[in-house]
Amino acid sequence: MAATLTIAAAGTIAASAPSSGASGSNEITVTASRVTSDFSANNFKSAAAAPQAGEPAGYCKQPNPMTTAVNRTMDCYSAPLQVDVKKNGRTVGTAKFTVWHEIHLNLKSVKWSEKITVSKATITGNANGIITTFHPSCGSGCQVRAGGSLASPFTLNGSAHTGSASYTFTVSRGHPRSSHTRYEFDFKKPGYTSGEAAYVGSTYRCDDEDRQYGAGCVYPTRISVEKDWTKLSDMANMPGIGDNIRKVQRAGLHIGRPGSTVPLTRATKAKADENRKEVCGPSVRPKPGDIWWTVDPNDDGTKPSCDEYPFAETTQGGNTYNPPNRSIKWVPLKENRQQGGILRTFFGRYHLLPGDKFYVQAGQ
Repeated sequence: MAATLTIAAAGTIAASAPSSGASGSNEITVTASRVTSDFSANNFKSAAAAPQAGEPAGYCKQPNPMTTAVNRTMDCYSAPLQVDVKKNGRTVGTAKFTVWHEIHLNLKSVKWSEKITVSKATITGNANGIITTFHPSCGSGCQVRAGGSLASPFTLNGSAHTGSASYTFTVSRGHPRSSHTRYEFDFKKPGYTSGEAAYVGSTYRCDDEDRQYGAGCVYPTRISVEKDWTKLSDMANMPGIGDNIRKVQRAGLHIGRPGSTVPLTRATKAKADENRKEVCGPSVRPKPGDIWWTVDPNDDGTKPSCDEYPFAETTQGGNTYNPPNRSIKWVPLKENRQQGGILRTFFGRYHLLPGDKFYVQAGQ
């Protein structure tokens, strides 16, 4: 009888109960060992991935060094499958192949496409003529359509079959939506009960939270870097704010320093407001020696402003940590305003929502 098989993105295949109504002793079954992610997420060494046997030309080509844009939007994984043709319980043929996926989400749109290649199949015995149908799905609020040579049934044989999956997500402001793709392959051969295999990909999220940058989609668990993995943040060049960030990043926990074990995490607005009151509230005043620049009464931007690191906009802010893993510094008001703009731009461009993690490249 036929068996339905399901695989998680990083798990092994397990057979479920036989499908109802199936009968006969001739059947197709499907097995796979593991779906493997081939993308070097959050790899600060940014080493190029070693090519795998049989992978398509140009598969999973990543920039070296990595960029935040690519890290937030790219994924690739491979799924090895084996289709067994059985007669009276005895395997009389096999077809082995790998499905290669390369995905590029879109920071500026809720539409994107995925390249999918079904490799050449190694056929043994009576496994010729297996007709394969590809069925992708992506949950509520998401539409996905197969394209290319995967848009219609194809035969497993000595040729690769390259196609695509094209996505459209529906989101509205205040309602980000997460999902993942379920990839199902159905296998049929005349005279045999059909078989199927299904597995899921990584979770992605789309939102329309930033008015300047609009709707877009990312892999939310990927860590971002302000300004980028090998570029100093514009905050690093601000005399007061840059110094304050580096002071804490040099301390024991290295909070927010690229590659540290304590990245920053964007907080909700309510948490950010609470953090500000705890550390830089109305009762906090400069002490003698805190004003290290010339305050011009005619220039609002030179007024003293309390700067804190970790930022109030993060869950690491406020009184979460004690000095030296947190610090305040009095800076000209224009620096604090510029810092706020830098963070808002960063959050919007890369779709960092509350709970998303990031680092700040402030130099040594």
